[in-house]
Amino acid sequence: MFPYRWLPSTFFANISWFFYSIRRGVKNIIRWTPIIWGDEDFDWEYLAKIMETKMRWMSKHIKKYDRVVDGGEIAKELLICAELLKRLTDNNMDDMVMNGANVLRHERRMKGWRLMLGRLIGKKLRCWWT
Repeated sequence: MFPYRWLPSTFFANISWFFYSIRRGVKNIIRWTPIIWGDEDFDWEYLAKIMETKMRWMSKHIKKYDRVVDGGEIAKELLICAELLKRLTDNNMDDMVMNGANVLRHERRMKGWRLMLGRLIGKKLRCWWT
């Protein structure tokens, strides 16, 4: 007995889906290669860059197709998280001439961004992917 997907009435739809899936997979490999190429297992910044990229792409997709309830709000939240991740990974302390007060101010700002990112992801993560 054949599974339902290979019955004559569904065969062509499933074959076309199979080729679409291959095309999408190849596109994803090409799209992700530059990001994954520099990945290292010992540094959190690469994970943050991967998450930032994924969140930006998801936000763009949700804005473009708007197939979810509150799509505009979700896209905005994803962009906020992506921007916070970018700020956390773009640590420009080496470029600045820092005295003690500036370093302390910079560290407080970084801590605030980390807390904001953690709260937003903790609160909204399941909403973005369901």
